[in-house]
Amino acid sequence: MKALSLKLCQLTSILSDLSYHDGDSIGKQLGITRSAVWKYIKKLQEYGVEVSSIKNKGYALKEPLLALDKEFICKEIDNPNISVETLESVDSTNSYLRKNLKDNQRQICISEMQTSGRGRMSRLWHSPFGKNIYMSYAYYFKKDISSLTGLSLVVSMAMLSAIKEIIPNIDIKLKWPNDGMHNDCKLMGNLINLQAEANGSSVAIMGIGINVNMKHASEISQKWESLQSISNSYINRNSLCVALIHNLNAYLERFSKYGLRDFVIEWKNLDYLYNKDIYLNNGEVTGIAKGINEQGNLLIKLNNGELKSFSCGDTSVRKL
Repeated sequence: MKALSLKLCQLTSILSDLSYHDGDSIGKQLGITRSAVWKYIKKLQEYGVEVSSIKNKGYALKEPLLALDKEFICKEIDNPNISVETLESVDSTNSYLRKNLKDNQRQICISEMQTSGRGRMSRLWHSPFGKNIYMSYAYYFKKDISSLTGLSLVVSMAMLSAIKEIIPNIDIKLKWPNDGMHNDCKLMGNLINLQAEANGSSVAIMGIGINVNMKHASEISQKWESLQSISNSYINRNSLCVALIHNLNAYLERFSKYGLRDFVIEWKNLDYLYNKDIYLNNGEVTGIAKGINEQGNLLIKLNNGELKSFSCGDTSVRKL
């Protein structure tokens, strides 16, 4: 784990205009030596960030990059009950929070990159530096774990609500149990770890991944898109992080009070799978998707006409 350097954040802000800046002027703005500037440039390059260097001109980013800004995020969420950490690199934000939980303290961890990010079924979640959002939120519920079924659906809806604050007319559908899709391409997902606490309470560590400004990723085998590719504009991840936190708080408080039944209609309007011919777990079950029940289980109308619910599994749409 490595905390995000304020100087690195300030450096990306200076270079965000994509113009050349010489080492001396950067050093004066950051209060560091020209040699120290060079070291930060090298660090960005080691992380895969393309930085052009020309003698007597200085350094320039080839693509926009605004680093995570903890001060901005904390100021905008304005909630003393939530602690926020921004990291330069971590194995995974979920793993980090699991190891560093504080009793009854809401904690958020956001990292510029992950070295071992994972999705469902332990699949690798591609996590390049400075491109996307890799966030985890530890949230305490005064509820038993058994009453938190369907939480991944609620988190997906909160994520979509936040994105629509940034890109109002975006058409994203939600794929049970935890994915966001655009034009049949994966855009986002979440992964939730639950832990039982004393007195019937529990803590959920909600990992969130959103493809934001990523343009190329040969490491990803499935079809994917990013918010930048959809909107044709660079997305400020700090503003999106703030929108995510606000929406997560609102949706989680509503979920805590009313349960999943309060979200069933909202989910139906966003359901990517509804009325599609699907298969579950590599063809173990096939049928027509018919939404969810109040426990968040997937409803499938089987080929024999029976309507059956499933609490877990990996879904795919059958191609005709």
